[in-house]
Amino acid sequence: MLRCTDGAVEFTLGIKNQMTTSPDFGRLFIESKGQPILHAGRMLVLADRIQASKGQCFTVTIEATSSSHMQGVGISEGVVIFGEKVKRGVVWEYFSLPPEQRSKQRASLPFSFEVECANSKGWLSFYNMAEFHGRQEWWHGGSCMWVEEIPGGRRYHCNDFELNEDFNDIVFTVTSADAQPILPPDLSRQAAPGR
Repeated sequence: MLRCTDGAVEFTLGIKNQMTTSPDFGRLFIESKGQPILHAGRMLVLADRIQASKGQCFTVTIEATSSSHMQGVGISEGVVIFGEKVKRGVVWEYFSLPPEQRSKQRASLPFSFEVECANSKGWLSFYNMAEFHGRQEWWHGGSCMWVEEIPGGRRYHCNDFELNEDFNDIVFTVTSADAQPILPPDLSRQAAPGR
């Protein structure tokens, strides 16, 4: 059951008569026009845009997932992933396994892969994605993340589209593979790139 109530959504968790109220982050991001929002003392973003120069390499590690939906990391605006140059790419948690094992096991985490900036724009964007009935879902409902600065990079604690605030649906890191520092985010430029 869903019912909107003054900026929050109440929904049933499948337990009779138990209601949980969580913010509708999708609506809050629409109101902020994609700009970061402050929630429970954390700055939430739809995507994190980091400074990157053409040819600069990053190591992305999917550390953990905790969702009933398949999770992935979206990377955009000109990137080389697994040797293929694409405008936007997504790496799903199941890429951690050979294809013949994917029907028996969901993922083998942690899983690291390399990403190379293939654009001259000066940045790459990283964001979380989920798979739902064969569709890629991102930037609506509960989808967002908070960013933790770590030595040599950042850790992303992400919510998928479900309306909750656990921020553990996918946790991944981005670190510089070539010892260049990852510059702190400029929150004034954190609007989500075009879909």
